[in-house]
Amino acid sequence: MEKIVLGIFRGIWWLLKLPFRGFKKNKKLSVVDQQYLISKRNEIQKLSVSDNRFELRHAVMEADKLADWIFKKKNYSGQTFADRLRSAEKDIPKNIYNRIWQGHKIRNQIAHEDEKISESELKQAINNLLPHNL
Repeated sequence: MEKIVLGIFRGIWWLLKLPFRGFKKNKKLSVVDQQYLISKRNEIQKLSVSDNRFELRHAVMEADKLADWIFKKKNYSGQTFADRLRSAEKDIPKNIYNRIWQGHKIRNQIAHEDEKISESELKQAINNLLPHNL
C-alpha cells in the first residue's frame, strides 16, 4: 500500500513539473554557442602562454567574461557575475566553484586595484576561469 501511495505522489509531482521542464537552468549550449566557446577558449589559451603581463592580464579578463557568458547562456539569474555564480552554486562541484571564485577575485584586483599580481597568479586565475569540460 505504501508503495502505491508513493507511486501516485511521484506521478502527480511529475505532472506538476511537466510545464516547467523548459525552464531548466542547466540547459545545453547550441552548436553555434559551443563553437564560439571553443574559439574564445583557444584565443585565451594563446594569450595565457605569453610572458607579457599585459597579455596575461587581458587573458584573465577574457576568461572571466567567457565564464560569465556561459552563466548567462545557461540562464543563471543575477545582475553581476558574482550573482550569477552564486545562482549556479548548487549545480557546480564545490572545488570548481571555489576555483572560479578565486579566478574572479584576481580579475577584480586587475580591474579595480591595479595591484601587482604575479605571473603565476595570473596564469592560475586563467586556468581557474576557463571551462575545461568541452
